[in-house]
Amino acid sequence: MDKRFIIALILIGLILYFYNDYIRWISPPPAPVDSTEASLDTLKAAKATPLRAVEPSLSPAAGIAPMLAEFPIQTEDSAWQEKRIVVETERYRIVLTTAGAQFASLKLKPIGRYLKEAIELIPAVQGARPGYRFWTNDGLVETSALKFRLEDEFSTNDTLIQIPSGEQETFTFYHPFDSLHSLRLIYTFNGDDYVFTSALEGVNMHGIWVREYIEALWTGGLSYTEADSAQDEYYSKAYAYFAGDVLEDQDIKSEYKLNGPATGKTRWGAVRTKYFIAALLPDQAEGIGAWMESRFDSLHIGKVKPNRLGVGLRLPIADDNSITPLRIFTGPLDNELLREVDPTLTKTMNWGWAVIAPISKAILWGLKQFYALLPNYGIAVIIFSIVIKLITWPLTQASSRSMAAMQRIQPKMQSLREKYKNDQQRLNKEVMKLYKEEKINPAGGCLPLLLQLPIWFALFNILRTTIEFRQAPFVWWIDDLSMPDVLFRLPFSIPFYGDFVALLPILMAVSTYFQSKMTMTDPNQKMLLYMMPIMMLVMFNNFPSGLTLYYTLFNVWSILQYKVVPPPKPAATKMK
Repeated sequence: MDKRFIIALILIGLILYFYNDYIRWISPPPAPVDSTEASLDTLKAAKATPLRAVEPSLSPAAGIAPMLAEFPIQTEDSAWQEKRIVVETERYRIVLTTAGAQFASLKLKPIGRYLKEAIELIPAVQGARPGYRFWTNDGLVETSALKFRLEDEFSTNDTLIQIPSGEQETFTFYHPFDSLHSLRLIYTFNGDDYVFTSALEGVNMHGIWVREYIEALWTGGLSYTEADSAQDEYYSKAYAYFAGDVLEDQDIKSEYKLNGPATGKTRWGAVRTKYFIAALLPDQAEGIGAWMESRFDSLHIGKVKPNRLGVGLRLPIADDNSITPLRIFTGPLDNELLREVDPTLTKTMNWGWAVIAPISKAILWGLKQFYALLPNYGIAVIIFSIVIKLITWPLTQASSRSMAAMQRIQPKMQSLREKYKNDQQRLNKEVMKLYKEEKINPAGGCLPLLLQLPIWFALFNILRTTIEFRQAPFVWWIDDLSMPDVLFRLPFSIPFYGDFVALLPILMAVSTYFQSKMTMTDPNQKMLLYMMPIMMLVMFNNFPSGLTLYYTLFNVWSILQYKVVPPPKPAATKMK
């Protein structure tokens, strides 16, 4: 194996190993956008404020007490009793409560291959759920702080309402401020859809709310659903999408940070984790602004940063009472599902760098086609590795011939280095002349690598971030291709290696050793023959097993290729 080829592989491995840190380095938070349709003024970071210490969750509620004092409704209402409705469809099970007319729970049901168990999306954080807020002469009011009643009262609490496929149900919550002024919060659920609608209506509220808009918001982000919560944290983001194809995002910070408010035509806002998303989409008219936040949660316990994401949309008030309804999508980050709801929601998918994104999409499409034929993504990876090997077969042969030719002219190269050791410019000129005379392309040995490099990056990305591979089993101990294939845990942690032993990296290291041994012609590279497999073993132990499977298979196919069509041996070169 050519020395430069081995060094290039080492560099690739280092980049893959430090991929997350590298992304953080090259992708700082976006700069403010200045356009005719949307402009974003990034506010200075405020002092960290505990999420659970703030009620309402986003701003001090200085105006709530005067507001409630003005109207007959009391904070302690002996006639009021919290009631809950359990709404169950084919896709989810939601618990609605009259306390704030909000969600106490939202569980996605185990439908499909990547949802093997129910997934709770509402985190156990006060204020972490969708809601609305508006302003009065006395200050801010949030619906989460109000006591609602149901227009259609139920005889018991926790009433179960099952909605069959093809049908829908509407639930209306109302909050009377007095005999003339009230709020209505209306939810409509479909029996076979991840999308439901939410609408806030005022009754005789003109003169009560003092701004031309209210804000629809989702605070507190989503629950972390994966065993490795650090992965959920890393991929968590809030988004605001404006007219003109302007997408702003906010990731988790170690301190409180608020981005916005941005004004302009607003298409949607969303919060996501690694595999799931909640998106707010104005239904009948565009929003007129948005904001995003990362808020500190002082009561959080765990290894990840104690921050939660939030997003808010400004919705215009029509005729002093009606508010633009919202479509709310809560479900998996499935590219096809997102496209059905709104094609622009696919912008929340993580496809990697811009140059890699088209390759990632093409590879995922190909793997899904293979999966449709044989419903096992492990087999799909095997077929994919064979296809790539067939494509690169001629390039590998050309690479072998180029490496043999480079080995053949090494005596001449050494002679030139000695002859022109004090004249680097003349040496370079003579070396290029030698390449021309011998009809050698010095970059020929790297051609397969150049093709493989973007494929490796794309595979690394889609295996870690696309929900198709979540909990995707292969055979025996490989029960999740998006995670390492752990054989057993260690009672201690080894730096860079981890606290577990995976089998596929061991097989990959063995195949790397034999492939290098078959192709290595320079005795001076013998040390690399042993170092390379060890380094790859350490790095790949923490990589997705699907990527390690692909790399191992590609090594095996390369070894078979060398057996079937042995590379040419370097011929002796006569010195002039």
